Amino acid sequence: MERDEPAGSPAEALGGRAAAPRVGILMGSDSDLPTLREAFAVLQELDIPFEATVASAHRTPERVAHYATTASERGLEVLIAAAGSAAHLAGVVASHTLLPVVGVPLKGGAAGGLDALLATAQMPRGVPVATVALDGAANAALLAARILALKDPQLRRRLEAYRQRMQARVEEADRRLQAELGRATAQPRQASEPPSPPPARPVPHPPSHAQRRPGPEPQPEGQPQPRSGGGLATPGGQAVAS
Repeated sequence: MERDEPAGSPAEALGGRAAAPRVGILMGSDSDLPTLREAFAVLQELDIPFEATVASAHRTPERVAHYATTASERGLEVLIAAAGSAAHLAGVVASHTLLPVVGVPLKGGAAGGLDALLATAQMPRGVPVATVALDGAANAALLAARILALKDPQLRRRLEAYRQRMQARVEEADRRLQAELGRATAQPRQASEPPSPPPARPVPHPPSHAQRRPGPEPQPEGQPQPRSGGGLATPGGQAVAS
């Protein structure tokens, strides 16, 4: 049966062979494409065929409704919908299909993406949307892959290998960090080592009695002081003959 594919939606798997898409990706605008490329990369790495299209819940509501209502009969199993600002795309898609829908709220606008996050996540009862983080296109693709892996043992093994590659990257990053720290600790002094105290300076001692210079002995306060002329000076400063 000829498939009714949306315009511009790739339906080719890796390796150049034609394959029916299992994941459908909708974006509200082509300006969202750079973020959605992260989802493309994950699906390609996991060898999951997908298609993508631009459809706006507000500007092209009939197109969105048609895409959602025909998705299941066209062989799609999971839908991903990404939009920003008043992000009603995922909710509208979910209202027209029983397929699982993963919503990707996008950053931007006056609220920085908070409005998109709430519009995507705060769905009424009966119309669920699995919502990932802002700009979480990669996680949306991984969630779609896990849903598909429930009945696909080969995909489950590819997911496990994907997880092991992530673990290997983390371990490699830690090895580089430890090597860098090892070079840092090989320096003469570690950063945590307290600085050495300065050398102690010798304390000067007062001269001994024998080393003191000769001079008049200090007189008690209030006593007349001898003058060079042989007289005594009174406390008022007048000389008195001796």
